[in-house]
Amino acid sequence: MLTLRFFQNSRGVWVGELLEAGTRMLATTHPATIAAAIFAMDEYRLRVETNAGSFEMKFPFDTDEQVQLGRLVQDAQMGEWLSLFCTFSRFDFAHPAPNDTRADIHFRTAVHHLPQELVKVYPSGPEPRDFKQQ
Repeated sequence: MLTLRFFQNSRGVWVGELLEAGTRMLATTHPATIAAAIFAMDEYRLRVETNAGSFEMKFPFDTDEQVQLGRLVQDAQMGEWLSLFCTFSRFDFAHPAPNDTRADIHFRTAVHHLPQELVKVYPSGPEPRDFKQQ
């Protein structure tokens, strides 16, 4: 099962760390990239762990689990991170909305950093020329 843990970087910003069987797959301050990685791995559950406890949640987020997930929040910044993550968990990163200019970048970034044997869903088109710059 995937695990999402948190730590604060040197600037005090929460970093989400995605682990699979105890091995770090990806760590980032942006919840959309973590959501895109879980989407790319075609996973439907994950364990969220903070210093306040742990909880096994559905992916995409089920609003029935809001109270349990809320108990894990340590501060307002982490609460915002998890709220955004729950929103992004409902995105179809393979077919983003036409006006969404960032979903593809998060999806490609996640796929780029994940071990290829774990990726089950890939971006449909070729990599944009300026992908590495973005």
